[in-house]
Amino acid sequence: MKNNFFKQSTGKNNREKRLIRVLLRKMEEEKLTDKEEQMIAELKNRYSPAKERIKISNAQLNRAAKRNRQALQQKMIMLPDSNRKRRSIHGRHLIGTAAAVAVVLLLFTLWRADVFTLRSDDHEIVMNNSINKQFTTGDRMKRITLADGSTIYLNRASSLSLRRGKFNAYSREVWLDEGEAFFSITKDAQRPFVVHSSNGVTTRVLGTSFNIKSYSALPDQVITVNTGRVQVFNSRQEEIILEPNYKVSISSDDGTLSAGMTDAQSVSSWRSGKIILENATLLETSFRLKQYYDVDLIYDEATFCNDLIYTILNPGTPLDEVLTVIGKLFDASCEQEGSKVYMTRITE
Repeated sequence: MKNNFFKQSTGKNNREKRLIRVLLRKMEEEKLTDKEEQMIAELKNRYSPAKERIKISNAQLNRAAKRNRQALQQKMIMLPDSNRKRRSIHGRHLIGTAAAVAVVLLLFTLWRADVFTLRSDDHEIVMNNSINKQFTTGDRMKRITLADGSTIYLNRASSLSLRRGKFNAYSREVWLDEGEAFFSITKDAQRPFVVHSSNGVTTRVLGTSFNIKSYSALPDQVITVNTGRVQVFNSRQEEIILEPNYKVSISSDDGTLSAGMTDAQSVSSWRSGKIILENATLLETSFRLKQYYDVDLIYDEATFCNDLIYTILNPGTPLDEVLTVIGKLFDASCEQEGSKVYMTRITE
């Protein structure tokens, strides 16, 4: 068995090296196909060519092939059991061509890599350095695992971006374009993790977990800390440092920072599918009803402008029961007519 395995491994390495040599020879003889030329052109545009010819030894080829095989195999193992068999159908082809891709990249840069994302239902795994990648959600949540091991959960109606040259061996920056996200960040003292959100707000950490709620339909951004410490800056570079179970609200109008205590675990429990309303105005309550039940709440803003509620709802609960709870909390009556719900204050 050992001898057979050795023969198979040796045969695989030989095939990979032959494939690499064919590709390099076609480059020198200018016989690349249109698809191959397009790939090389994209690589040249992204990375600065070496000033001198780079000679790649057999040892370098073998190491590059081994690293790529191990990385792909490790990420495939992380997939859920229900998807592992389906992914493995293409796995052999990916692993077999990994060495060729690695060598082409080495011609232009010895370590930087392009985007590689594995998908599994609502889980995306980003391998290597990511550039110009956007993640969006509709009415379902999504989990993202970044190349550094950090995990991001995106709530409904959310969008997060990775931009060119901003997530690599030197920096870790992401953009929460819209919505809500929970971040569990791998610690790296040499590369702080930075989240950019709307209105010039920046959140900076080294290794921690925290939640950012930044919907354009709501008047404030809210950042809540679960573990570690978080630095938050508004557009005027005013700073606040938060510790676990503290939050800061940033006004979308003028960037004012307002800090306070919270139950961070409850706030971030939306990851389990719950609807979280923590000191929520009727505006935010209306926003969540539209998001989860697709109904419009009609009410007089002046009547309810000072009302705040705290409750956690299960989206599997029938709408009429949810409206009963909300009505009691706001001391109001709710009447549904089609896709509209009319709320009025109960008077004695």
